[in-house]
Amino acid sequence: MKRFSFLMLLLAAVGFVSCEDNGDTTVTESITISVDKSEIVNDGVSAATFTVVKQDAASGSVDVTAECRFYNAETGDPLNGNKFAATELGEYSFYAMYGAVKSDNTVVVTVKQAAAPDEKPVAELKASKSSIMADGVDEVVFSVFVDGEDVTSVATIAFVDGGKIKGNTFTTTAAGVYAFYAYTDNSQPSSVVEVVAEAVVEEEKPIVLTATKTEIEANGVDAIVFTVSQDGVDVTSECTLYANGSPVNGNRFATYEAGSYTVYGKKGSLTSNEIVVTATPAVDRGKTVVFAEGVTLNSGWYDVNKVGQGDNGDINMCWAAASSNMIQWFQDRYVAAGKTLPSTAITGPGRDGTYELALMDMFHSEWDNSKGGHMEEAIPWYFEGKLNGGEFASPGSQAVPLTEGGYWKSIWDSEVYPYVYHEYENVIVPGVEGLDLKNLYITIFNNYYHWGDGTPYQGTERLAEFSKLVVEIFRHGMAGLTISLAANLSSAHHATTLWGYEIDNTTGLLTRIWITDSDDMIREPKDQLLNEYNVSIDAGKSHIKLTGNTRYGACYIVSLHPFAGYGVGE
Repeated sequence: MKRFSFLMLLLAAVGFVSCEDNGDTTVTESITISVDKSEIVNDGVSAATFTVVKQDAASGSVDVTAECRFYNAETGDPLNGNKFAATELGEYSFYAMYGAVKSDNTVVVTVKQAAAPDEKPVAELKASKSSIMADGVDEVVFSVFVDGEDVTSVATIAFVDGGKIKGNTFTTTAAGVYAFYAYTDNSQPSSVVEVVAEAVVEEEKPIVLTATKTEIEANGVDAIVFTVSQDGVDVTSECTLYANGSPVNGNRFATYEAGSYTVYGKKGSLTSNEIVVTATPAVDRGKTVVFAEGVTLNSGWYDVNKVGQGDNGDINMCWAAASSNMIQWFQDRYVAAGKTLPSTAITGPGRDGTYELALMDMFHSEWDNSKGGHMEEAIPWYFEGKLNGGEFASPGSQAVPLTEGGYWKSIWDSEVYPYVYHEYENVIVPGVEGLDLKNLYITIFNNYYHWGDGTPYQGTERLAEFSKLVVEIFRHGMAGLTISLAANLSSAHHATTLWGYEIDNTTGLLTRIWITDSDDMIREPKDQLLNEYNVSIDAGKSHIKLTGNTRYGACYIVSLHPFAGYGVGE
């Protein structure tokens, strides 16, 4: 492609035209100036308007006023446009210029004294107050005075924007600023008076807390259901409940700690009445319940849910939901230890209400989620920017990050890792150099290798091994849990979050567990639920079976994903 200089392009645009001065300066045009009035008054408003006509042989008479400039013939001062107004008396002469052509003539405008205005007194408008409520009832009362005399009964009170009020009172239901003035037949108009009509803000009705009962057994099962109503409408879903000052997840309250609990609800700035609940000591049934640090049946746990049945592009993101729950729990523990989260940490609720946690928003936007993924890869990626072995996966076989992650990278090695349990080991491919990962704080205990068909464990032996692992894991933190909806464990794998367990003190076997699940509800919007499952051995397959009053009815343990908490079980 040839390049042309700007000069060449400019010459081309004007057709290489050149001009020569032939020395001919003959003027063939003449202009005449005229004025519409020869006298004006000295009010600075009334004005004389000038017109200019051009005469030439070719075009005859042409109005060229818009192309002319006008000047005071005595001073040479230019006018602004073709009008003249003044406040000083006298005679003024003017001429016009059309390019280099000066008008053949001048015109004279005489400025005379304006007639004196009527010496009417000025009305005075007074308002009883400067603001009212825009409720149609609150009103302002106007009074009009002329020379100190009350002339309200014969005065007119008008809006500056047009229209009049009836009588001398004003009320409205539309909030805004209203401007008024007043006048009489024998007075000049008053100055403007403004009245502000303030919007009516209805005071919210109080909220009322009710309970199905006020006494329960502290066995973790017996529960109270609370309802919050406002003006007869159930607003429980819009409220947060508190028990002894700590927030309660949802509106169901159960506990393993005997004692007295004061429960109340909050909706925005409103606080409900208080209800005192008594939890009596539970009957000793020889079982122990353990939750992750900072977690109870009612609070401390998280339950990120997918949108619909994955119709937000998150159909494969159960691993991300579970990872978000686990990371937020870790961050809670870090803050509870008196630490401050790094400025780069992702924390708190979702950005636009789509997800319960902002961490899920982050995974949704920063990972390719066309495939399923793993908690033991997502969590180190978030903290350190590492994939914990996931980089060795077959291309296209699983979800992969689109960004570097490492939201805690600046402080992880020096300020965090030393205070996190990291003695888990996970050999991905035994004997293959470079693929052995040790000293981990998040890993996977797979059914096949630890208590399933890859071991000699049978029946309750498998449950015993699983129970030992869970007990050990919760000494150091908590865990993710992969389940299968198929009894053969070969398909329909799904990631959940394990928050607590119940163990038989005599047998050492787990009897119940509590998990949150991104797919445990079909309807929208989804509630945050802590699902309780009974733990047993499936008679047909000897697999660990979970049963409960949930969407699935029954499911099966596939793998555990232990995750250490900050300063937990160091």
